[in-house]
Amino acid sequence: MADQAKTISFGDRVGIASTTLKAMTAASARLWTSPFKGQHGAHNYFKDVVFQLMRTQLGNINIDQETYTRVPTTEAYLSFCKDHGIPPASVTLPSGTQAHWLGNKDAKRVLLWLHGGGYVLAGSAGHFSYLVDMKDTLNAQGSDTAVLVLAYGLAPENAYPTQLTQAVEVLRYLVKTTGRIPSDISIGGDSAGGNLCLGLISHIAHPHPEIPALPLPTKLHAALLLSPWCSFNTHTRAYQTNAEKDCFDGRALERWSSAFLGSDSPFAGDFYNEPVTAPASWWEATASVVGEVLVWAGGNEILLDGIEEWARRFTKGYGKQGGRVNVVVTPKAAHMEPILELLLGYKGDSGTGSAKVVKDWARAKL
Repeated sequence: MADQAKTISFGDRVGIASTTLKAMTAASARLWTSPFKGQHGAHNYFKDVVFQLMRTQLGNINIDQETYTRVPTTEAYLSFCKDHGIPPASVTLPSGTQAHWLGNKDAKRVLLWLHGGGYVLAGSAGHFSYLVDMKDTLNAQGSDTAVLVLAYGLAPENAYPTQLTQAVEVLRYLVKTTGRIPSDISIGGDSAGGNLCLGLISHIAHPHPEIPALPLPTKLHAALLLSPWCSFNTHTRAYQTNAEKDCFDGRALERWSSAFLGSDSPFAGDFYNEPVTAPASWWEATASVVGEVLVWAGGNEILLDGIEEWARRFTKGYGKQGGRVNVVVTPKAAHMEPILELLLGYKGDSGTGSAKVVKDWARAKL
């Protein structure tokens, strides 16, 4: 089912207030200490202070509090459309899951977007703003493109492989129901959404035993992966070197992966949901699934080691069979920086050049 709001106890509500106060106190202290962090902090003063607030908030909240405070993806979409004068257009899939259009639903080309949020947090106005800008950029150069955002079920109420099942379902809808050819469809995702994109590509190449296969007559056009969540290991070097440079830390990721997998076991991942565990040979077959891939990561993000290790294996396997992949790591950029900039209120690039790198690739490839 689609994402839903929930209720929590009075104690958890008090806990939210307490955690918020703790986060504000930490950010206030950072106002004074940030100038002395140098290369150990975020790349500018504003982000350094805000990231301290975000890390403290996300690191001290529990899963019930977190799901209580979120706005479901569908609600966020409807609010965004209302605020921006956009007529909403949604589709309800046979399972009851919804997907939401940005742009002309009859456009020739579609970018299917799978949003991030650790499989626990919903799609946000920042996601929709980013995707509308992407859609407008492509249409301005003559590409008749719309974006379809999947409102997949959120953990912990919906554990793996629910989200992969829903991603397969929405792609099946685009191919079988709307009659689009796969070469007119690109897929993209940020963070957990990038993880889900890779699960979808893996499923098409190697059908998951619990999910109906989806054979495609042609390759998907391209895949755009922003800070894909490739590894659930929170003990790699980047978790130390980038600990004060990114917007969250390992506490949030451990909570989210446990909720998503329905397990605290370090061995609960598989090739579909933890891409870094798959060998290069696994990715060879994906060269027949998607024509071109961009992998973008920020040099300041704690997920960096997992992304780079997965990208090395992917490039070896996918590239061996003729797949075209570009891996870009932007120095000083944080996790999903191009979208995060919008969430933080930036009207343009915040100084890392991340948004331009991704937009230039999209203009050339999508």
